[in-house]
Amino acid sequence: MTQHKAPGSTSENLKTWMIWLFAAPNLALAVMHIPVGLVLPAYYATHTQISLAAIGTVLLVGRLFDAAIDPMIGFLSDKSHTRLGRRKPWMIAGLPLACVAVVFLFTPPADAGAAYFLTWSMLLFIGWTLIEIPYSAWAAELSRNYHERSRISMIRGTFGYFGGLLFMASPILLSPWTGSSQIGAEALAIAGWAVAMTLPFLMFAIVVGVPNGAEVAVRETTVKSLWTAVRVNKPFRFFASAYLAQGLASGAWAATVLLFVNSIHLASHFPLILLTAWGTRVCVTPLWLKLIYRFGKHRVWSFGLLCSGLITPLALFITPGAWALPATLIYAVVLGFVETASLAAPGTVFGDVIDYDTLKTGADQAGTYVAIRALLDKSGGAIGGGAAFWILSLLDYHVKGANSDSQMWGLYLSFAIVPSLTYLAVSFFIRKFPIDARRHGVIQRRIESRALRAARAITGQPVTEPS
Repeated sequence: MTQHKAPGSTSENLKTWMIWLFAAPNLALAVMHIPVGLVLPAYYATHTQISLAAIGTVLLVGRLFDAAIDPMIGFLSDKSHTRLGRRKPWMIAGLPLACVAVVFLFTPPADAGAAYFLTWSMLLFIGWTLIEIPYSAWAAELSRNYHERSRISMIRGTFGYFGGLLFMASPILLSPWTGSSQIGAEALAIAGWAVAMTLPFLMFAIVVGVPNGAEVAVRETTVKSLWTAVRVNKPFRFFASAYLAQGLASGAWAATVLLFVNSIHLASHFPLILLTAWGTRVCVTPLWLKLIYRFGKHRVWSFGLLCSGLITPLALFITPGAWALPATLIYAVVLGFVETASLAAPGTVFGDVIDYDTLKTGADQAGTYVAIRALLDKSGGAIGGGAAFWILSLLDYHVKGANSDSQMWGLYLSFAIVPSLTYLAVSFFIRKFPIDARRHGVIQRRIESRALRAARAITGQPVTEPS
């Protein structure tokens, strides 16, 4: 008599080439994501007609709009049943909009105002969401093994870091023709067009070459099940609190890092500084993966936040002068090393949160959960970045002129002090996260046993027990 393997079983590891193929679109997505958070706010402030207060408002409104549509896309993705699976059709739908919007957002005219910035930001966010939410849900479904999921997340992250490296290296590579190594109009235009031309090919490759993840649900996702998920999933509420707070801190830091670099007269070296930080991330990602295997995901996350909280404010000791660039490059290496842990670990932790929900509700709601995580991420970044620019505006900080000591405190607070204190608080909080490797093993065995019983009830045939 034919035996059937339990649905969702993950006893076999994925082939490395398939994970690399799956992760490849993150290269182009990073070229789109990184300028939006790190470069565009300061670029629009210095090269267009938008005021600091208006930029703060656009950052808040645009990203909150982006966050608001995430749960809808995640929910609809979970409910979809097509020949291509649940995730791929949504990614295909978002591709044209993202490719058009990124070109316009990255090439603003000199007279662009708040309406231009907000319109193209929101259109990019819609296309971005249609791609990113199903893509991340798909990543959580490719494997439900505790450590295999970490490997997928780290490889995706590494491709993203390489995308960041390409963007940051472009001004330096173009400097013989442009006469400047700053991230200016040429670098942003090339980044926008590069995304528009390469992302479709990378997306086509994974839609054709990577299988859909295994489904382990025994019932459909409903609005009621979503409410139940939030109500009964204590690990999710724990995760959400920590992740939102971290997002507030990183949003404020990212929105003001270019302004800080300008304040120490290193604007022309900004691509080199970012290149150093992202290059460090690429190099140390395998090390952090080994440490996750050894000590656990949430402990590595906590340690990364602790180190980030201690190191972030050290930038305030860097002053203009001959030693400013060497000191900043050292700072970039050290911060890039430690923050890789707090950037990569949450994604692997969140897959375990989704499994806990599957155990409690019987539904496979990965898309909706990923959307909620994105909502937290974008809300934190929006509020943090918007608040940072409001603080600068309230303290009358001048982007294009000299500032007094009291005006500089707006930059110090936004860029270093508030993020540092937040990182330290979240570090101690996340140490108590309730799911480790042993507990996740129990969760996974129970999920597979339930899926096995459901399969037996349908087929009436014996099914191989999960080991």
